[in-house]
Amino acid sequence: MYKISSELLYVFAILLLGFGVNLMSIADCGMSMIVCPAYIISQKYNHLTYGQAEYLVAGFLFVIFCIILRKFRLAYLSSFITGFLYATTADILKFILPIFQVTISSLVIRMICFFLGMMISALAVAMFYETYFYPQIYDFFCKVLSKKYKISLKLFKTCFDCTFLMISLFMSLILFNDFVGIGLGTIIMAICNGALIQFFRTKVLSHFIYIPRFKKLSYYLNNA
Repeated sequence: MYKISSELLYVFAILLLGFGVNLMSIADCGMSMIVCPAYIISQKYNHLTYGQAEYLVAGFLFVIFCIILRKFRLAYLSSFITGFLYATTADILKFILPIFQVTISSLVIRMICFFLGMMISALAVAMFYETYFYPQIYDFFCKVLSKKYKISLKLFKTCFDCTFLMISLFMSLILFNDFVGIGLGTIIMAICNGALIQFFRTKVLSHFIYIPRFKKLSYYLNNA
């Protein structure tokens, strides 16, 4: 077993997720169903970056999450902060890395970018689950409610993803009368994402021990 700082894992997860989402964006094979709503909004309203649109979608889901649980705890805001950091990181990476500012015409390279982006994003989400920090609201939603209702996280996540896929289809048709940000890759992710996350958790991340450096914060978030 290898030891790694929980905080370092959290930082890596944010960076990897931002990188993976941008890879899928330039692949143009379809975005993740979770990413799609914010991506569609950012494409419709050009004054909004993807990250800014993500703040809006995540905030709305956070309100729904609190309504379902019928309670609000200050610690829950940690999930929104995670989403804020991820969305901001995605915007920054797109701005500073030239690779994310080009249009790729080669289908082979686009497919490579998509599958790499999908794998990296799934790994990042799996990493969030192994830290004491709350994952972004989408994954925190799945983690908490699957536990509350005693449903397999893999099954709950897959159903959640498919629900977001339906929402994305509806938004795309209403706003554009066309499929924007939705493609074959979106369908593939809706089916496979939950299984990929579970694979990384059980086959890769299980070989590490995660040590919190901020023990009081870890205790607070784990017991909130």
